[in-house]
Amino acid sequence: MLVSFKLWSVTAWGDIHGYPMTSLLPPTHTGLEPLHQAFTHYLGAHPLHPGLTTLDCSERLGRLLLLGQHSDPEVDDPKGLLQELEAAFRHVVVMAGLPEADWAMAQSISVRIYLKLKAAAQPYAMHTFTWQPEDAARVLFAPELDDAATVTELDQPDSLDQADPKSPESDAQPGVVDESGLPEDDLGYGPENLSAETPSAEASSPVTPFSDAALARPDAVVQPPDGPGWISRGQAWVGTGLRSLRDYWSYGVAGLILVGSGAFAYALSRPCVLGSCDRIDQATEFYDGAQGTLAGLPTGDDLAMAQTDLQAAIDLLEPVPVWSSHYDAVQVDLQRYRGSIASLDAVIQAQTLAREAANLSQNPPHPVERWVNIHLLWQQAMGRLETVSADSTAFDYSQQKLREYRANYSAIGRRIVAEEEAEANFNTALQTGTLAQQRMETANSLAGWQLASKEWQAAINGLSLIPQGTMVYSEAQAQIQDYRQQLSRVTNRATLEEAGAHNYHQAVQAARAAAAYEAKNQWTLAATQWRQAVASAQQIPADTILTEEGAVLLETYQPALNNAENRLRSAVALQVLTTSLAQICQSSATPCTVREDPSQIQVILSSQLAEPLRQSITPPAADGTFAFTNQLSPNVKQLIEQIITTSHQVDRQVAIYDAQGSFVARYRPDLGGFIKN
Repeated sequence: MLVSFKLWSVTAWGDIHGYPMTSLLPPTHTGLEPLHQAFTHYLGAHPLHPGLTTLDCSERLGRLLLLGQHSDPEVDDPKGLLQELEAAFRHVVVMAGLPEADWAMAQSISVRIYLKLKAAAQPYAMHTFTWQPEDAARVLFAPELDDAATVTELDQPDSLDQADPKSPESDAQPGVVDESGLPEDDLGYGPENLSAETPSAEASSPVTPFSDAALARPDAVVQPPDGPGWISRGQAWVGTGLRSLRDYWSYGVAGLILVGSGAFAYALSRPCVLGSCDRIDQATEFYDGAQGTLAGLPTGDDLAMAQTDLQAAIDLLEPVPVWSSHYDAVQVDLQRYRGSIASLDAVIQAQTLAREAANLSQNPPHPVERWVNIHLLWQQAMGRLETVSADSTAFDYSQQKLREYRANYSAIGRRIVAEEEAEANFNTALQTGTLAQQRMETANSLAGWQLASKEWQAAINGLSLIPQGTMVYSEAQAQIQDYRQQLSRVTNRATLEEAGAHNYHQAVQAARAAAAYEAKNQWTLAATQWRQAVASAQQIPADTILTEEGAVLLETYQPALNNAENRLRSAVALQVLTTSLAQICQSSATPCTVREDPSQIQVILSSQLAEPLRQSITPPAADGTFAFTNQLSPNVKQLIEQIITTSHQVDRQVAIYDAQGSFVARYRPDLGGFIKN
C-alpha cells in the first residue's frame, strides 16, 4: 500500500496559542475524507468514550488537526483518552493514507488532537505529537518483521557512525523565558493561563527500525544486499522471513553464508558491533554534563546547554544496531536519556508558554478575552511542568516554577473575575441610566420625578463599583460625570415639585378650615385661614405640575378671603354699635336693639330717643337727604354719629325705628345722609 505525505510546518490552529478563539475549522479538509471515514469505522469498532464516534480532520497552516466532540460532561482524565486517540491515529493513518504525494519527503508531521464538548465553543484539552512516515512502514510491515527485524542500509559514509553532539535540532530549541517580575496593575494582579494541554509525544515516540540516519538523508544511495529474500521499503531493504542477525551467530552454516555476503560486511560496519562501545562512555559524559548543568537553579542558557548535551547523548546511541552485543545496555541508557530530555523539553516548553503569557499581560488593562487567553497559557505551562518526573534532575526547578505559575494563574483568575464584574456593573449601570432618562422624560407627578432621581442615583452607584485598573474604568468615570449632572437636574425639579405639592395641600387644608369657621360665624378665624390658603396657593412654584391648579385655587380663595374680611368688619362694627347703643339706652325704660339682615341694619330705639330724633329732622335737601337741628341732646348726637360710622364701616344702610315699629329715618352711606323713606 502506498502512503503519501505532505510536508507540513508546525503552526497552531486558529491563533498562536494553540486554541481557536472564534470558531473551529470545517470538520473535514479536501483529501482528508478517507482519514475521517477511517476514524468513524475504528471508533465504531473500538468505542473509547461515550458519544465520541469520529474525529473531524482538518489541515491548518501545515499541521494536521483532529477534533473529537462528545456530550457533557468533560472527561475526568483527558490525557488518557488523548493517548488512546493518538494510538488510533497511528493505526488508521496507515490504512487511510494522507493526500498529496509531496508528503513523501517529509521527515515528520505535526499532529494535534482536541477534545471539545458539543455544546461548548472552545476545546477543553489537546494533545500534540509528531508522526513520522517511517512509523507507517513499521506498522505496514509488522507481519513480515518480528521485534528483531533487520533493516539494512548500504553504502553509508563512515562519518555517520559518529553522531554530531551538537545537532541542528538542539540548536533550534527556543530560549528559556524569565517569568519573574510579571507586571502588576493597580489591582495587584499578574498574568494568566489557558486550557490544559497534554505533554508532547515527540520525545516519547518509540524508536522504529526505520529511524536510522539513512532515512533522515534523502540523498543517501541505498543498494540492495546480495542474495534473495530482500524487498524495498523506501530507501531501506528489509529481509523477508529472516530472524535477527544476532540469532544467526548460533547458526554456523548461516553465519558462513552471511560472512560471504555484502549484508554481513555492512552489519560489521555499524557502530558498537565489534569490540567495545566507546559511544556509551561518550554519551554518559554528555548526560553527566547535562545533569550537572541542571543542578541548582539553572538559567535559560543552562537549560539550552543541557538540552544540547542530552540530544548529543541520544544521537550517539541511536545508530547502535539491534545485532550489537551492546544493544541492550544502549537501550537502557537511551530510555533514561530520552526521559531526561522529555522532562527538560517540558520545562522549556512551559517557559516558552510563560513568556508568551507574560508578554501578553504587559500594559494592562486588557479585555476579558485576552485575560482568558493568558489564563489558558499559564494553565498549559503548568501542565507541561506537571509532566516532569520526580527522578528528573530538573524536578526541583520545575516545582519552583510550578509554584510561580500557580500564583500567576490564580492572579489572572482574579483579574478575569474583576473584569467580568466590572463589565457586568457597567452594562447594568448603562441600562439603569437609560431607564432613568425615560422616567425623567415621562414624569408627570412628584412620584415620577422622585423615581427618576432614584434611578439616576442607582446608575451612579453601579458605576462607582468599577475598580480602577479595569478595562471599563475610564469610560465609567466619564459616564459618572454625565449621570451626576442628570441627577442634579432631576433632584432640583423633584424639590420644586415637592414644594409645590406641599403648598397645594396646605392651601386646600386651610380653605377647608376657613369654610368650617364661616359656618360657625367665626369670621376672625375664617379670615385667618383664608389668608393662609391664599398664601400657600401663591407659593406653588411656576413651571411645575401643580402650577395651573394653584392658579385655579387662587381664583376661588381670593374672593372668599375678601368676603370673610368684609364679614369680619361688619361683625366688629355691629359689635361696636351694639355696645354704644347699650350705653346710650341704659337709662331708658325700653332697651335699644340692633338687628342685621343681608340688605340693611335695623336699629330700634326707645321712645325717649326716637321721638326727639324724629322732631329734630330738618326738611329734605335736593338729593332727598336731611339734617338735624341743633336742639339734639348729647346722647342723640352720639347715637347719630355711631349710626353713620357703622353704616360706612359695613357699607350698608341703617334704618331707625321706634319701639312701636314706626319708621323714623334711614341712613344711606352711598348718599352720605338720612332719608325718610
